[in-house]
Amino acid sequence: MKKFKIILFALISFSFATGCDGDFEELNKDPNNPVAIPADLLLGYAQRQFSNATYGMQRGGDMGACWAQLWSKVQYNDEARYVPRRGVVDALWDNIFTLTVSEGKAMYDLAEADGNTNLQGVALVMQAIGYQTLVELYGPIPFTEAINGAILKPAYDDEATVFEGVIDLLTQASTLLSNGTGSVTASSDLYYGGDTSKWLKLANSLKFRALMRISGTRSVSSELQALVNGGNMFASNDDSAEITYLSVAPDANPIWETVVDGNRPEYKIGLALTDILEGLGDPRLEVYASPNASGDIVGKPAGFGNQTPLPNDALGYTYANISGLGAFYLRPELPAVIMSYSQLNFLMAEAANEGYISGGIAAAKEYYYKGIAANFQWNGMDPTSYLAQENLNFASQSDGRDKIATQVWISLFSQGFEAWTEWRRTKIPALLPAAEAALNEIPSRLYYPTLEPSLNKENYDAAASSIGGDLLTSSLFWQ
Repeated sequence: MKKFKIILFALISFSFATGCDGDFEELNKDPNNPVAIPADLLLGYAQRQFSNATYGMQRGGDMGACWAQLWSKVQYNDEARYVPRRGVVDALWDNIFTLTVSEGKAMYDLAEADGNTNLQGVALVMQAIGYQTLVELYGPIPFTEAINGAILKPAYDDEATVFEGVIDLLTQASTLLSNGTGSVTASSDLYYGGDTSKWLKLANSLKFRALMRISGTRSVSSELQALVNGGNMFASNDDSAEITYLSVAPDANPIWETVVDGNRPEYKIGLALTDILEGLGDPRLEVYASPNASGDIVGKPAGFGNQTPLPNDALGYTYANISGLGAFYLRPELPAVIMSYSQLNFLMAEAANEGYISGGIAAAKEYYYKGIAANFQWNGMDPTSYLAQENLNFASQSDGRDKIATQVWISLFSQGFEAWTEWRRTKIPALLPAAEAALNEIPSRLYYPTLEPSLNKENYDAAASSIGGDLLTSSLFWQ
C-alpha cells in the first residue's frame, strides 16, 4: 500500500509539472519589458533625442549659434571663445550614434522583418540625418563598420565616403517610400504624424542638401537636376521637418528649458546679426531679439571674457544692456527644425545661381525670394514690404552668391549647428574671430571624443592624421 501511494503521488506530481510547463514562460514574462519592440516605437524617441542633442544650449547654442555669431554671451563665455567643454563634445557624439543612428538601424531591421517598407524608408532617413550631422561636426567617422557589435574598433571612413553613403541611404529611402507598403503609426512620428508622402519629400530634400554640401568637391549637377525634375521635394512650410515641443519641462524646447526655466539669461544677440539686419532694414530683428533695459535692440560682439571680464559695465556688455533672444524664440513650444522649406529654396537658389540646375539668375532669384518669404511666414510675419526692397535684388552671380548665403545665415537663427555648418561652407557673411579667443580663427570642426584615443587608438590616429590633427581648426574637405 505504501508503495502504491508513492507511485500515485509521483504520477500526480509529474502530471502537475507537465501540465503547468506550457504556461510557465507566459507567467514569467514582464509586460513592461517586452522582448520584441514594435519597430515604429523607436521612431519618436530617435527624433526627440536628436533634436534635444542638437538644440541643447551647451551644444547648438554655445558651439553653433555663438560660433556663427548669431548669438553672443555676456557671461560663462569660454565656449564662445572656442574653449568647448570636452564632456559636452563627447556626449554629442555618443547621443547621435546611439540614439539616432543605432535606433534607426534597429528600426530598419525590425521593419524589414515585418515587411514594412515604408518604415524601412523612414529608418534610413533617420540614419542619414545622424550620419550627416556627425561627419559635418567631426570629419572622418565610423560609417561602413559602425553599429556592428562584432566590430569593437571600427575604422573611420573619410568624409567623401560618408557623404556618398548618406546620399545612398536617402536614395534607398526615396525608392522605398515611393512604392512602400505598411504604415507608420501617427502617434510615433513626431515629424509628420505617419504621413509617408511627407517622408518621401524629406528624403529628397535632405538629399538635395547633402549634394549641395559637397558641391565644391565633385560634380552634382545631374543628381540635383533629377531631384528638381522629380518634383517630390518640399512644396510649402507644411512639409518642413520639425518637432513641436510641449509647454512644460522635460518636453519643452531646450532653448526655453535653459534660458527661461533654467534661468540662464547670459545668451544674447550677436552684434554681427544686429548690424546686418539693421543694414537691410530687416524687421525680423524685432522677432529675433528683445529690447534691452532702455527699450533698444543692442548686440554684443563675439568673445571677451579672458582679459576683459564679463559682464562689463564700461563696455556696456551687461545683462541689462545687451538684448536677449526674442519672446518668439523663448517659447517652450518653439519647434526644433530638422530641415525647412525655406532652406530648400535657398539651396535651390544657390544651385541655379551656380549653374548646377537650370534657370540661371532668373530662377535663382525666384527661389531666393521664396526662401525669404517662407522664413518670414514661419516667424509669423508678412514678407510683402521687405521683398519689395531693391537692396535684396541681384543681377550678377557674385552678388547673388553673397545675398543668398546671407539670407541663409539669417534664416537659420535658431538652428545653431546648421547655421555654423552653412557658414563654414560659404564663409558668408564675413565674420571676424571672437575677441580674446583661444584661437585666431573660427573653429572648423569639433574635437573627437576623449575616449577614442584609448579605445580605438589606431583608427583614431589615422582619422586625425588625415585632416591634419584632431584640432578645432582642421579643415574638412567640403569647406
